[in-house]
Amino acid sequence: MNILSKTKTFVIAFISILAIASTPAFAGNIDDDKKSEIAYIGNLNESPVYRLTLNNNTKETIFVSVADADGNILYNEKVSGTKIVRNYQFDNVVGNDYELTFTISNAKGKTLSSYNVNRTQKATDEIAVSKIK
Repeated sequence: MNILSKTKTFVIAFISILAIASTPAFAGNIDDDKKSEIAYIGNLNESPVYRLTLNNNTKETIFVSVADADGNILYNEKVSGTKIVRNYQFDNVVGNDYELTFTISNAKGKTLSSYNVNRTQKATDEIAVSKIK
């Protein structure tokens, strides 16, 4: 496979991932005064960045955890405030294909919302036949 084909494959895969993952997911099981959103916002240094936006009008302490497909906790933190915005980036520890679960819960351990993030790379071959003369 030459460099042009590899580049074309990468670009097609990246655009597909961007188109699918850039659609924000809104929580349906979270109270009206606490709306959350996880969105893919792009890559930084070739690693994806995800943004959590949380409206916490009750100023309740919120816990955010991120786990891989095997349930291993990659990151967790306690946040507070009314308008919470956090960016999360996981270096190449997760590999090319991965599944992440973002869980937002309160101090009592009740899950307010959960989001699954899946990344799958697929390579496609394109063959063109054209008449020269």
